[in-house]
Amino acid sequence: MWNENAPLELLKELPALLNEANLARLQEVIDIDKFVNSAERGYDLCGQYAPFCANCDKSLQHPCAVAYVKMKQAEGMDVKIKSEVEEVLSEANAKPRSSKTGKGVRIAVAKRKKQ
Repeated sequence: MWNENAPLELLKELPALLNEANLARLQEVIDIDKFVNSAERGYDLCGQYAPFCANCDKSLQHPCAVAYVKMKQAEGMDVKIKSEVEEVLSEANAKPRSSKTGKGVRIAVAKRKKQ
């Protein structure tokens, strides 16, 4: 039913870290094929078009592209979405760092005496 080669070929051409523009291109390729298949069947195939539809989050800007990338990640493909990487980095930066003993690091600041 769906053309799995078109999005896969595009994904292979894109960088391993996908940005918003990359997702938009991938979404467009998937949407075109989904539209053609929907027209042939006479009804909207959204949600049942391809294997990745089961994990689709329609609240996202590029739901098909994100679901497709997550499916490919589960299959072992080394590809990431920029927002996911930024989220992981921000979580790592937000967590307080601690020493090997498990104690938090404290920094003392000396105040100058007024003269």
